[in-house]
Amino acid sequence: MSEKPNSRIRQDILFGLKLAAVMVGGALLLSLARKQGWIDQDLVTRSYNVILGLALAAYANAIPKMYGPRPRTLHHATLAQSVRRVTSWALTLAFLVWVALWAFAPRDVAQIGSIVAVGSGVAIMFGYLIWKATRSASSRQ
Repeated sequence: MSEKPNSRIRQDILFGLKLAAVMVGGALLLSLARKQGWIDQDLVTRSYNVILGLALAAYANAIPKMYGPRPRTLHHATLAQSVRRVTSWALTLAFLVWVALWAFAPRDVAQIGSIVAVGSGVAIMFGYLIWKATRSASSRQ
């Protein structure tokens, strides 16, 4: 690793704080617009869910580059990177579906569909993790 771990950790924390600032700032602006009567409550809910989904998709997209524990072996390093990539892919797509649903679908469909999309992403993530762990354990024996 050419980077110092502390600088990588610092970058990951700053990235998370920037995303949090965007979410809080968006919520404050939407609240102000609602109080001024410029938008109604449904648009506030939809807009905030779009902001939240985009921020979480950006965070999920950064997962493979984030700092993690130092792997013990090359096998552990490749296994961890593989799991991070699939986790990133599954969650990024799930949150982009979340955004599309909240932006374009009827509210009832968006509420249920966004939960199903993220639940599916998490299920793919855990399924892949379990599959790789059992495959790795059986190949070591």
